[in-house]
Amino acid sequence: METPVITASHLKPIGRLSRADEHGVLPRIGRAPEEPLFSELSQFAEKLKLELGEHFHCLAVRGSASRGTFVKGASDIDLIVFAYGPALQTLSPEHCITQATDIDLEWFEPEDFLQSSRYQWLKFSLSYSGYCFGPQNLLTELPAPTLGSRAIAHLHRVDRWAKAWPTHLADAKTDGERKRACSWLMKRIVRSLFEAEMLKRNVYSRDIYPCAEIASEAFPSHAPMIWRAAELAVAPTSELSLIREVADCLLPELLNLQSRLRRDMEHVHSETPQLPLLFTTQSRFT
Repeated sequence: METPVITASHLKPIGRLSRADEHGVLPRIGRAPEEPLFSELSQFAEKLKLELGEHFHCLAVRGSASRGTFVKGASDIDLIVFAYGPALQTLSPEHCITQATDIDLEWFEPEDFLQSSRYQWLKFSLSYSGYCFGPQNLLTELPAPTLGSRAIAHLHRVDRWAKAWPTHLADAKTDGERKRACSWLMKRIVRSLFEAEMLKRNVYSRDIYPCAEIASEAFPSHAPMIWRAAELAVAPTSELSLIREVADCLLPELLNLQSRLRRDMEHVHSETPQLPLLFTTQSRFT
């Protein structure tokens, strides 16, 4: 496919596609974040250990920070604290971490996370590209990342977040919050279009550029708008008219894809009940 000409400088041709092996298993690509983010995360992990003592298990990072595609000033960061006991809201990473534009922090008890079926996609994500700080490495206890239902993060819930995005934008109080809502939407659009193709092509990625490449190749009539969505994912706008133009063009296609795939999987499930459903229930947007 011919590489598109990108007029803005924000969307870089970075990221990777991972190909599954004959058993559907993807490589584990998680790596230590680059400096100075590595030192900042290490400092936060030490703070957690000091405050929580033996209750602290580890600090896990996923997303672009542990995939080698983190960009200061553009990328957010996804952190998970694994610890015993209730979350301590006073332990905030903002005082330690200055490199990320936004920080998503979650708390789990290790056994609950490992044994529960609610966190299948999150387990897959950590297994595929996570990295751990702390006294114990929970990632070694996760199953190998396998391309299948667990790899689908957004496509099976298009109807929900397609309905929710105008409310998210309307509730935003500042220009920065509106831009975060824009990025939230555009990432889901690009990644969902990619998810419609990834099982057919036996490849996986979370990076916006390779996802946009595959999506624009699969849906050539929408290619210009797909690349615009990709650009807005990394350089978002607060202008409602620009956001709505992309959403009005691409969300109907995604809703059709969601309906088609659900019908296909219902048929497969009725024919072979022992097979797992493609669409698993998730408890959170990611």
